[in-house]
Amino acid sequence: MACCALAALARAEPVPPPDCQPAAAQVLERLDQLRAQARRCGARTLAAAGPLRSSEALQRSAQTYARELARRDLLSHQGEQSASLRERLRAAGYQLRSAGENLAAGPLDLDEALAHWLASPEHCENLMAPQFEEMGLACVTAPGRYGRFWVLHLGQGLPTR
Repeated sequence: MACCALAALARAEPVPPPDCQPAAAQVLERLDQLRAQARRCGARTLAAAGPLRSSEALQRSAQTYARELARRDLLSHQGEQSASLRERLRAAGYQLRSAGENLAAGPLDLDEALAHWLASPEHCENLMAPQFEEMGLACVTAPGRYGRFWVLHLGQGLPTR
């Protein structure tokens, strides 16, 4: 009986990796919690920052770039199609005044990705930058060496007229 059960398991299709994209409301809640408190980022202490709002354009740019990083199995701020963050955001239709990009490869969930960014002075400063008002975050699973790619785009858009 055991041999038959093992044979049946061997023929089963591989289980796809779980979707790692957290709900937008969860992302905003966690980021706003972090930004609501003064925080030490490396040698600097940064004041609390205001809440963020979700941006469809920033979400689109984060998702597109997370897919590219997963396809390339590479963590880099230098893209193939849109080489710079500014180019990536403009390609997604975001009219920016200022922007920041946090990347991570490997964290299993949002809390782990945020902990990784808070431990890095530059990424922590992006999270706490008071000028950033909008955000888009994407997580993509991939079969390569990292398993998951996280992209957070933060921005301050140009005023609408």
